[in-house]
Amino acid sequence: MLKPEASWLGRELEALELSRVSPLLNVGSSTRYFREVQQPWIDRALFAPLRRRGGRILHQDLKADDGVDVVGSLTSPECLARIAELAPRAVCCTNVLEHVEDPAGFAQRLAGMVPPGGVLLLSVPRAFPWHPDPIDTMFRPSVDELVALFPGMRARASAVVPCGRLLDLVAGDVPGAISRLLKPGRGAGTDAPRAPLHQWVWPWLVKPFEVTCVVLEQRSA
Repeated sequence: MLKPEASWLGRELEALELSRVSPLLNVGSSTRYFREVQQPWIDRALFAPLRRRGGRILHQDLKADDGVDVVGSLTSPECLARIAELAPRAVCCTNVLEHVEDPAGFAQRLAGMVPPGGVLLLSVPRAFPWHPDPIDTMFRPSVDELVALFPGMRARASAVVPCGRLLDLVAGDVPGAISRLLKPGRGAGTDAPRAPLHQWVWPWLVKPFEVTCVVLEQRSA
């Protein structure tokens, strides 16, 4: 997750009443290390403010690791049953839809976890290099394309968030950027194949990154 993306989502979450967003289920959360150490702005901008308001956050991921509360796939009936027991009021799913083979089917499962009056926070890269974890389908939707995956929900807020260039990110954190570029670390798809650097890095030295972000509301029953 990029810093401007986390800030946009955090502001939108802050604007919602606590009763509508807690408990919050974070789908595809990765590990505590990833959220708080490798990319600390994720927790700082998005989740910490909700905790300070007294909100509860549940993190779901495929891997069992520190900071993962619900382990399993959203295709698993057992995992879905566990999520239903926890009764989230809101769902957050960031940078996941480009990594699934059937984004429409995945979107349907996400929508099914949001109760009437609840909200769904989403982000998907709009302009961003290929980054398999373990795959990247190059799904890069516009706001309208992303909202269209959720026909039963209403868009509350949306934006294509500019997130700077690779050079900007490197300049702001040279050691961390180099480490993340060459060694993804715990919480990322370390076994995923990578294209040669000239195919996925060099064009983005000057091309700006963009992320499509939306907040959707589940219609009342």
